[in-house]
Parts: sequence; structure tokens; C-alpha cells
Amino acid sequence: MIDKISLTCNFEPNYTYMDLHGDTSEDPYRVRLYKYICNLDFATVMYKPHKFSPELNDRIKFSKVDINPKRFSCYSEMWAYLDSLFREYDSPFDILPESFNVTRVDIAVDLENFNIKHILSSLHVKNIRDESLSFYKGTIYAGTDPKIRIYNKIAEIKNRIRKHKEITAYEQHLLDSGKEYTRFEIQKRTDNLNLKKLTENFEELSSYFDRIEFFSLQENCSCSVMQFLYKQINRKFRNNLECFKNLQIIPDLKDRYIKSAREWFSLKEPF
Repeated sequence: MIDKISLTCNFEPNYTYMDLHGDTSEDPYRVRLYKYICNLDFATVMYKPHKFSPELNDRIKFSKVDINPKRFSCYSEMWAYLDSLFREYDSPFDILPESFNVTRVDIAVDLENFNIKHILSSLHVKNIRDESLSFYKGTIYAGTDPKIRIYNKIAEIKNRIRKHKEITAYEQHLLDSGKEYTRFEIQKRTDNLNLKKLTENFEELSSYFDRIEFFSLQENCSCSVMQFLYKQINRKFRNNLECFKNLQIIPDLKDRYIKSAREWFSLKEPF
């Protein structure tokens, strides 16, 4: 699934919509990049760059939107919502997907009955520094861009419920199943990608799961030994480890992501 998207554009937001449906706050001291931030039910809209000089502010996209696709049943529903955030009533200007730059996109897959503690000792993430791998409060963090997070999704949902935060219908379904789910989540900062290109090339994002490898050497360990052991092994002997690699987990992650994302992008809004 597509879990989160950050977008920028040069459109001014629909101020009438912001006033009616959102809670807008102002940053008078230029602490934030944007002067105004509006929190809505399904998105956060920031607009009017003001942190730097007028010349530099003019080079920054006027608006930024953080939006959670999981709040929408399909892409067309999300697009209709985005359009309402920026299109004034009877506006002659077209709001097109290619007008929105994608600056960040998160993809995620939930695997059932997959214990994080059992994979810590066998986890290897390609092309990251040792210091960018950590295990904190039950979550594995690896890399910076892309950033990989692996955590107990059920525990995360229950934690948000305790804080009286809203959960989605999908998350309620996971909770009602009574099963344990492990979330594999990848956050990627992007360049030269707009929303239209994302709708056409979303399957390519699955390649980021290839950075993750698992080796069935140890199953019960509280620290990630493979990440550090792998770098100590002479390169010509690394091929000997291939027989210990679980080749099914990553293809399964990729297939699940592509299937769910393909369904989300292809469905049409029900009206």
C-alpha cells in the first residue's frame, strides 16, 4: 500500500475550504518553512514560505500537502479531495496531477504472524552505515533515504487508541482479526517525480524492498548480528551465505505491495 505522500505545488490553497474544514495556525517568528499550517481531517496543508529572504522564499513551492492515502478507498477519491483543497468554486484554472511534485512517498506491507524478535539476528540491509541501524522501543530502523522501519503494527494501533487517536477501517480490520502483524515500511524522498508519474510507475517502488535480506542462521537473539557480521566476511565467501538466505520473504513483500497498490490506483470513487 501507499502509506503516506508529501506533495508540493505552486497553487494557493482554497482558503474558503481551509476556514470551513480546518484549523489554521500562523508562525509569526519564521521558525517553520511555511507561515501557515492548516490541519484537516485527512491532510495537513502548509503554505506561504517565509523562513528565508524574499528571493529564496519565491523559489520554494507555495504550498505543501502531507496526506495519508490509507484514509481514502482509492486514488480517485484522494484526488477529488486534493482538488477540493486547491480549487476555488468556479475557478477557471485546471488542477492537474502533474502540477503536484512528490517529495516523499512511503510504501508499506503488513505480514501476519511474523515475529520481529526472531528476525533481528538474521536481518541484513544493503548499502547502509552501521550507525543508521537501530532497535528502539520495538521498532527496527535502518538507513536514511530510503528509511526502513519494521515494527509490530498491532502494538502501534493499540498505542494510538490509548492516546485517543483515530484509526482507519483497515487498521480496525487488522485489530479485529486477533492476529499479530509486522509492518514493513519504506520512506523515500524523491526528485523529479510528480503525482501523475507516481500513478503510472508506482510498481517500481517495490524495488526498495530488495535492500532487505534475511539469513536463517540464528532465530532468537536480541541484537542484529547479521548486519555487522556480513561486513566482516570476505567478499568471496559471501556467496556461501546464499544457501541460508530466505528467498521467500522479500518477493512476498513486493507482491503484496504491488497487488494492494494496483487495486487502490485502479478502483474508482463510488459515485
